[in-house]
Amino acid sequence: MEIIWVLISFLSGSIPFAVVIAKTFKGIDPRKEGSKNPGTTNVARLCGFQYGLLTLVCDILKGTVPVFLSIWFFDKTDYEWLPSACAFAAFIGHIKSPFLGFHGGKGVATGIGVLIPLAFPPLLAAVCLCVLVIALTGYVSAGALTLYTALPFCYYFFDSSRWIPLSLVMLAIVLWTHKSNMKRLLKGEEKSWRKSKN
Repeated sequence: MEIIWVLISFLSGSIPFAVVIAKTFKGIDPRKEGSKNPGTTNVARLCGFQYGLLTLVCDILKGTVPVFLSIWFFDKTDYEWLPSACAFAAFIGHIKSPFLGFHGGKGVATGIGVLIPLAFPPLLAAVCLCVLVIALTGYVSAGALTLYTALPFCYYFFDSSRWIPLSLVMLAIVLWTHKSNMKRLLKGEEKSWRKSKN
C-alpha cells in the first residue's frame, strides 16, 4: 500500500494545472507561448495575475495533499521514509508529468507544497527570503533559487535536520530546471516580474 501511495503522490504532482487553467479560461497553451513553461509565472504573464495565483494555489495543493495524507494515514514509526518518498514523487511528477509527455514545470510551487506538511517554520523562513529577493530584484527565478538554496540551512537552524537530504536533492533538481534562467541572470537578460522592465 505504501508504494501505491507513492505512485498516487506522483500522479497528483503530475496534474498540469497551468495548462488546464490557461486553456480553460483563456484558450492559451503556456507550453507554446511566453516562456513556454507550464508554471505559475508564465500563466500569470499570459493570462493575468488571478489565473497565475490560481495556478500557484493548485500546484502547491497537489503537492501538499498527498504528503499530508501519507503522514496522517500511515504509522510514523513504521514508515518514516514514506513522507519523503511521497514528497519527492509529487515534486518529480510536476517536472516530468506523464500527462505532458514527461515534460512539465520547474518544480518551485509544487516543491513548496510537498514541504509544507514536513516542517513548516523552516520552510516559511526560506519562503520569506524568496519573497524578499523577488521584491528587491524583480526576478522570480532568483527568488526560487534563493528559496531552495536556503532550505538546507533553514532545516539545520530549526532543528529539522532529517529533511536536509530531501532538500539537497530538490535543490540539485531546481538548479537543473533553472539552468537557462541562471544563464540569463548572469548575462543580465532575465525577464523581470516588474512590468516596467518586461
